[in-house]
Amino acid sequence: MALILLAGLLVAQGVSVWLQWGERAAVVSQVRGLNMLDRIAEAVRNLESTEPARREEALLTLQYGGLQVELITPDVVFPNAPNSSFQTMLIERLGSNRDIRSTSGGPGMGMGPGAGKGIGALGQRSNIKRSVDIRLIDGQWVRITTGQMADATTPALSNMLIIQLLFSLGLVGAAVLIAVRQATRPLQQLAQAADTLGRDLNAPPLAEDGSAETRRAAQAFNRMQTKIKRLVSERASALAAVSHDLRTPLTRLRLRTELIDDEGLREQMAADLEAMAAMIDATLDYLRGLQTNEVVRAIDINALLESMAEDAKVLGRNIQILGQTLKPFNGKLSALRRALQNLIDNAFKYGHGANIRVEDSVSHLNITVEDEGPGIAPEDLAKVTDPYFRVDGARTQPKDGVGLGLSIVKDIALMHNGELLLANRPQGGLAATMVLPRS
Repeated sequence: MALILLAGLLVAQGVSVWLQWGERAAVVSQVRGLNMLDRIAEAVRNLESTEPARREEALLTLQYGGLQVELITPDVVFPNAPNSSFQTMLIERLGSNRDIRSTSGGPGMGMGPGAGKGIGALGQRSNIKRSVDIRLIDGQWVRITTGQMADATTPALSNMLIIQLLFSLGLVGAAVLIAVRQATRPLQQLAQAADTLGRDLNAPPLAEDGSAETRRAAQAFNRMQTKIKRLVSERASALAAVSHDLRTPLTRLRLRTELIDDEGLREQMAADLEAMAAMIDATLDYLRGLQTNEVVRAIDINALLESMAEDAKVLGRNIQILGQTLKPFNGKLSALRRALQNLIDNAFKYGHGANIRVEDSVSHLNITVEDEGPGIAPEDLAKVTDPYFRVDGARTQPKDGVGLGLSIVKDIALMHNGELLLANRPQGGLAATMVLPRS
């Protein structure tokens, strides 16, 4: 918006300067034309007041400033009368009628019709040689030629005028920037509120002040935030109630399966009941992760990874950590631990081992968990982070869960304004990278 307004302002200033320059050129040309007429009349009067025998000497005093005067014989006089406006104005300056001739019947000495226009043309064309023949009172013809003036060009604008134009441009530009900033500040606040809402549903509502349009936008945003919070809360409550209500019949079914004599059928039913319970627990765990209200704190990622590697050793898992962070990372500790644990569990479940690679910079922190498993089909890489999606292939095994592990990791990365990147390693296995911006 500021650039558009400033561009319009520059165009307006440019047009203004162009108009001033054109008007200035017209005025300067008219003044030069009148000055040239005055000099022609003065030359004629000087020659008429000088004795014929001494006119050759007088000619030397008239040859200056682009004016050339010479005495001619009647046989070389131009045949046509000049422009009437030029003739009239010259006669007015001489005080009596004179016989005047030019090369053609057109504008004399470059002057157009009309006094103002003719004088302007004479001034503009003063750098072109133009001649006119005038007969003195005693009958002597004189040819006066004008042109090649040293200062024929239009003088440049004054420094003071240029400074005033630049000063006014600066003032208006500053006013435009201030006005645009005031106009777009509500948009910035709305964008910040929307970004905060994406990370925390319990973020404070947007202030409903400012212009009528701004207030309406803030009110609509706050209503949307309230509806989203209510929807998520109602969904979690409904699922929690369903989970609670399902646990009792599941417990009864487990007890009744013990009464089945057929051992194979009993084991199948028990496995199905365990899968149902695991699905309910995983779904509730996933929903709880989406609504976490954990505060952001400075986290020592190096210490976190080392503690998780020590915990893995207790389970007989060996994790190698390559690289380290340069400084603490501001994030949610429990959420990050949960995301990293999910990646490590997946690496050991499907890849039979895990290595963690840390790459830190001023702008981003990348934590990559690598395994040596079969990887994921390229067409499924973009889908495995969807809730409840499970690949069909070597990475899928019985009792693998319900397909929420990578979904949780992706949501936690988004919670930190980051992303989860999955890629198959050239040497085999999967590389899952959490890209976490430091800003």
